[in-house]
Amino acid sequence: MKTQTKNIAPKRTNVRTRTHSLVKKVISTVSGINPMLGANLGLRVFSTPFARKKRKNAFPTGTRVSNRVLNDKRVTIYKYGRSIRKVLLVHGWEGAASDFSHFFEPLVQNGYEVVAIDLPGHGNSPKSRLNAIMAGEIIRELEINNGPYSAIVAHSFGAFSTGYALSKFKELENIPFVSVGSPNKLTSILKNFSSLIGFNKLQSDYLFSKIEKDLNIRINEFEQGKFLKVHNGPVLVVHDKLDKQVPFKVVNEIKGETIYPKFLLTEGLGHNRILRDRETIGEVLKFLNLWKDTRHQFEGAYRFGLL
Repeated sequence: MKTQTKNIAPKRTNVRTRTHSLVKKVISTVSGINPMLGANLGLRVFSTPFARKKRKNAFPTGTRVSNRVLNDKRVTIYKYGRSIRKVLLVHGWEGAASDFSHFFEPLVQNGYEVVAIDLPGHGNSPKSRLNAIMAGEIIRELEINNGPYSAIVAHSFGAFSTGYALSKFKELENIPFVSVGSPNKLTSILKNFSSLIGFNKLQSDYLFSKIEKDLNIRINEFEQGKFLKVHNGPVLVVHDKLDKQVPFKVVNEIKGETIYPKFLLTEGLGHNRILRDRETIGEVLKFLNLWKDTRHQFEGAYRFGLL
């Protein structure tokens, strides 16, 4: 599929750009005085989303809004439509449920109920630190307390976190998953962050070891492709060839790991505009409709050569 548009991706607001620039300068100054203090400050920044401007009137009339505590974090949840077939929407880093606002009506028109979340520290949820494991645990709690979901559609960090959850929690077995603009390797994410902040090798190595110790993970195993490899449900990987935030090369990395995903590749939509593209949304709906009643039948169908 090929989609053309003049504007590749929406520009970040000046406020966010200035905030990120200021944070980098502060960490650089602290690192010059005390490198380890600077590294610890960087670690905190890595797991702290910055506030973003909330979009007013982003949701269709009739959207139901509630606040719940999940995994000891207060979050805001949006529901639209009513159906036994529920689709969970999970936004990206410094994003919000409103990023999926163009999905709401099409999903309901196709017989689904929309459930979208503002992750901790995002949108209308209170400020909080966050990482992929915490987000994955919240997704699991949503499935247990609000599911079962017919599918999950997630973007960027939200897709990466969902991938982790699918690989980790039995409650999410066989669920159809649409991964939009997801990064692949935590190793690459951390290297890019260290370079952006201006860490030296000692600080970067400390960041890696501290995260592994605190989260009890092996960073070189924390990859979207490896998450999807153990998931036994249908997967659609959506990515734009001109994505500047998550380079297109991750698609080939994921292809080398996964068993039976499908790929929807666009061109000219960038990292965020892809969530507002009518044609892309239509293709996602085709995938969801194909699997909407077969969550617990997919693995057997694949293994017996019926796909």
